[in-house]
Amino acid sequence: MNKASILVAPRELKDQVERANRVLGCEASVADRLAEDVTFCEINYGQGISSWLEITALDSASLDEVLGSSLRLSLPTNTESVEVHFDSPVLFVLLARTLHNQENFGITWSCDSEVTSGHSPVVSVSLKSDTTHPPSRNQKTADALSTGLKVSLHEWNQLNKIASQFLMSEEVLDAS
Repeated sequence: MNKASILVAPRELKDQVERANRVLGCEASVADRLAEDVTFCEINYGQGISSWLEITALDSASLDEVLGSSLRLSLPTNTESVEVHFDSPVLFVLLARTLHNQENFGITWSCDSEVTSGHSPVVSVSLKSDTTHPPSRNQKTADALSTGLKVSLHEWNQLNKIASQFLMSEEVLDAS
């Protein structure tokens, strides 16, 4: 079966996810961070949008738990390695960008299971100090910035439907 797709700019994807996050009640900085996570994952691993759509279907208590879990990824000072375990599996879409950013500080990472997309569930992450491996250049991001990013038209439409609620008419604003 051939799925319909659309070519979008990474910035366009980030903006739409950020608007949709705001519609769903996220504070501005959280909405921005999530939008960057989804965009990074969509570019580098795929299924960032579909994973985000799955996460948004969670009730607010579960969503808060998932978001909080994804913020615990760091190697404490003067520590060679650490194993981070999550009570419930966390979708890789929420971890990918943070893990790749760790590489800029000489920290390597591995997940308990093979990561193939944003939908990959992660139960634990190993972080290890390793300054012998320089951070790799991200060619996928460079390509996406120059040629665009092919995403599922169906998922893009779902995202746009949510994000379109971010803008309010003057009538609604005047009434508040």
